[in-house]
Amino acid sequence: MDSTHRTRMRLQQVKIHLRYMYCPSSSYRIKMTRPITALLCFLTVAVVAIVLKARGRHNLSASDATLSFDGLQPDANSTSLLPIIFLHGINGHASEFEDIMRLIRVKFGKNAPTMHSVGICDGTCSLRPLPKQRDELIDYLVSNAADLGIDGEEGFNFVGHSQGGLLARAVIQKLPPSLRVRQFVSMASPQKGQYGECKQGRTGLGPEIEKKMARPIGWIAFYNYLAQSELSIANYWNDPRHGHLFRREASLLPELNGYLDDDDDMTDQKENFLRVERAIFLGSSDDDCINPPLSSIFEYVDAEGNATSFNESLEYSKDAFGLQTMHQEGRLVLQNWPGVKHMSWLRANNTSKEKSLFELRVLPHLK
Repeated sequence: MDSTHRTRMRLQQVKIHLRYMYCPSSSYRIKMTRPITALLCFLTVAVVAIVLKARGRHNLSASDATLSFDGLQPDANSTSLLPIIFLHGINGHASEFEDIMRLIRVKFGKNAPTMHSVGICDGTCSLRPLPKQRDELIDYLVSNAADLGIDGEEGFNFVGHSQGGLLARAVIQKLPPSLRVRQFVSMASPQKGQYGECKQGRTGLGPEIEKKMARPIGWIAFYNYLAQSELSIANYWNDPRHGHLFRREASLLPELNGYLDDDDDMTDQKENFLRVERAIFLGSSDDDCINPPLSSIFEYVDAEGNATSFNESLEYSKDAFGLQTMHQEGRLVLQNWPGVKHMSWLRANNTSKEKSLFELRVLPHLK
């Protein structure tokens, strides 16, 4: 079946959904009779249809060209690191970490760790719903643990960028005891959700959809059955002005961050997260994609648009998945590095004189 035929089939499914679907104005399946309901649902279907057409296209990786590390010598004092699993962000590719892995191999020489950048859902595949991506990634890691070198008792390092950092945490909170993450590093990830446009166009959703990510209308596009079943970003769209819809409709973040009061699974998720030796959340107040920028370290805005601190967050106060516990035990790192743009975390240096952001801010946290 070619891609054109598959796209036509998916668009036909969209047309079927048009007759009966979940819409923000109702928690039940309703017929498209009211003008306002029809309008809201039409906007959602238009968003999803554009994404379905876009799937299959590819985005450039973080590096414009392969970097050279001429002149960079292995660190004689370096010690071996645990294996590292890298996870790219939305519309990203496994190749985005190639230069960073080359940097580590050159820097550590014979002590370089086993490294793997996950590529099971590259490009627009990463726009698929995050619960599905999470389950597939867990199965991938468990099934290939020996080949990836992560099946040892010592555990492994898990590094995620952008949406990949959020997805990595979702994996950690469901990961079976047979695998252990020692150091978890989240680089510029929407850990408390997304609420606004990605200004540098990283999402790959196209200009039509990115316009609908504006704060006043994002909830219309994302808080419904169809968007939740088709778009990853809908799963963590966190509009503080529509908290009841966020809790009811969003199919990942309310559960992952402990917003649901009747979620019996959170006990296990908290236990799994607390098995991590250290969790490091890195971000920048000048990030040009994550919105609000410091969602990466659990800082956000309230319904009036006022900034809220980490200590004020429900994630911390409720301690549903162990954030407060880890903080009190000295195992939590939250860092804001002003001036850093979203994709800068993935760029490696090409001289021995200038260290990259990854080498300066991320590598010291790995063990």
